[in-house]
Amino acid sequence: MSRISRKNYISSFLHIMVQGINREYIFQKDYFKNLYIKLTNEKFDESNIHLIAFTIMENHAHFLISYEKIEDVSNCMHKINQTFAQMYNKIEDRVGYVFRDRYKCEQIKDESHLYNVLAYIHFNPYKAKLIEKLADYKYSSYIDYIKGNIDKEKAYMIFNTYEYKEIFIKLHKEYFDKYLKSMTVEKTYNDVINEFKLKNKIKSTRIITKENNLLINLILELENKTTLTDKQIAEVLGIGKNRIGYLKNKLK
Repeated sequence: MSRISRKNYISSFLHIMVQGINREYIFQKDYFKNLYIKLTNEKFDESNIHLIAFTIMENHAHFLISYEKIEDVSNCMHKINQTFAQMYNKIEDRVGYVFRDRYKCEQIKDESHLYNVLAYIHFNPYKAKLIEKLADYKYSSYIDYIKGNIDKEKAYMIFNTYEYKEIFIKLHKEYFDKYLKSMTVEKTYNDVINEFKLKNKIKSTRIITKENNLLINLILELENKTTLTDKQIAEVLGIGKNRIGYLKNKLK
């Protein structure tokens, strides 16, 4: 693998997610997990796409990749999913779509984002309570990093050093600490919402989300009394993040 300038490499990373149609458990059998891993490795190599990290869950999969041409990514994912779908339908004696969409992707913005996505991908099975230790999950790249089975040039491109293991372990610990903190927050934001509903004599959160004046006041209380980000608040209230920005701008 040729050395890529660290100055220019960030924009060449993508976080890719694929999901079974109707969230079906298309990877539930170990055979299909292994098949998808095999296909991705083969097709990525053929397309000069570098697989940085992955996790195959039972109804979806995550990949962190680096690429040179974005059209190569689209063509490659089409080949992977088409081949898998044909084999899956044949083995399972079914017809129709296998994947929910072609795939979803997120451009990596900076180094912090890169490291967060790397850990996020590896923590998927832990969050789903499939394992207690990340190294116990067979269908992720975590164990390859721990055992030092990662291409040295690829490791250098990510961590700016060949001796990456200490950094790798540290960033996963930091992600785990943040995750535990978010779980604590998750137990308290309900109190804030319930207090707000009681104070305003409102029975349903849905009523609040329909009234901009009420909604912005609740958002401000959540910001003041919890450590939730705008994105997390949007998810908790079932609204779009852009709406939060819009309401805040009206206050200025």
